Amino acid sequence: MSFLSMLIILKVVITGLVVVLPFLFLPKSKLEKTTTFFRLYGVAILALLVGYCFGIKSAENNQFPWGVVCMGAVSNGGAALLLLLSRSGKQNLILGTFFALVTLGLVTAMVVPEAALQKIW
Repeated sequence: MSFLSMLIILKVVITGLVVVLPFLFLPKSKLEKTTTFFRLYGVAILALLVGYCFGIKSAENNQFPWGVVCMGAVSNGGAALLLLLSRSGKQNLILGTFFALVTLGLVTAMVVPEAALQKIW
């Protein structure tokens, strides 16, 4: 196993334990006590956007960006699920619907990757 593989595995495991699990399962009152978690969330979203940008380059080079599309399906699917299940307000419904449609588009692209790479303009 390469150094890079080990580094990525370590990053995924540690981040899953100390960031993902608390965000998903800590009570709201505990999360609200620290702005650091919200700053980490902002950084995580920025990292997702950077990942998406790499997907654009691959797609424009007619290479299906499987990693980016899978990342996007999990991210948008999870967001849609949480927002739509929360049933708390019009904004959640609108955002949840948007993320659900993006998820549907990404899953469709995975089913027919050749069609997803066709130029539309």
